[in-house]
Amino acid sequence: MSRENISGRTILYSSSNLTRILSRLEERQRILIGSLINARAVANYLQARHDDVAIVPCGTKLGTAIEDLVGAGAIAASISHAESSDDALAAIRLFKAKGWNGLVKRGRIARRLKELGFQRDVEFCLRLNSSSVVPSLVGNKIVNVAKFGKSL
Repeated sequence: MSRENISGRTILYSSSNLTRILSRLEERQRILIGSLINARAVANYLQARHDDVAIVPCGTKLGTAIEDLVGAGAIAASISHAESSDDALAAIRLFKAKGWNGLVKRGRIARRLKELGFQRDVEFCLRLNSSSVVPSLVGNKIVNVAKFGKSL
């Protein structure tokens, strides 16, 4: 997908894990979608709002996914605040560990994606802070709220 191919168009996205989590969080005031590639952008957006934050790593039906924990740690590590939960402290520590990307590549999901021929996708998803997009669930659509600043 390139910007030229999708600009101005509605994209349908299917992810059983993300959909499962979003459906459980429907009642929340604001839901952002973060990962390694946009961790700093999401953290900056949250920090500008001074809201209490819950970071929810999606995982899978089979349990924890290492890339989700590392991504949560990347976001949490980029937010300066006085207190963090034990879960956040563990995720931050995992993210700050030397070789976190190698650990993610050895994880269940990355191994499965590699078997299916999606090694380039794994590499793309490990590009820390490569995107300034801040996706948010607004109604039934995911939109980039970074372009709206503090108004959304």
